[in-house]
Amino acid sequence: TLGYKVFELIEEESNSASPVFYIKAARGADGRGIIVSDGFAVLKGSVIASSVTNSCSSGSNKKRQLLIDSGIVNESLEFVKDYVFNSPSSAAEIVTGRSANGLTEWKTEEGTVLKAFLEQS
Repeated sequence: TLGYKVFELIEEESNSASPVFYIKAARGADGRGIIVSDGFAVLKGSVIASSVTNSCSSGSNKKRQLLIDSGIVNESLEFVKDYVFNSPSSAAEIVTGRSANGLTEWKTEEGTVLKAFLEQS
C-alpha cells in the first residue's frame, strides 16, 4: 500500500467552502461527502450498499472489505468516522458498490453535480 491512503481519517476539516454532496443508490446506499484538501471525505453516518455488482472493481471490493474489517464501516454498513478517499469516484464506488463516476454521481441538495461545482469554483 505504499503511496496509497488506505486508512486516512479526517479529524477536523475546516472547509466551509465545500457544500455537502449526496449520493443515493440501489441496495441502501446513502452517502454524504465533502471536498477536502486530500481528496473527498465520506462523512460519518453514510451507509454503503448492502452488496456489490459485477461492475465494482476488485480493488474497490477489497477496500470495502478492509473498511468493514477495520471497523470504519460497521456491521450495519454505516461509516462510524469520516473517511478520506483519494478521489470522488473512489468514494462513490465504495458507497454504491458498483462502478461510479464521482464527478457526476455526487450532488448537492439542489442537484448540482460535483463536476459543475468544481467548474464554477
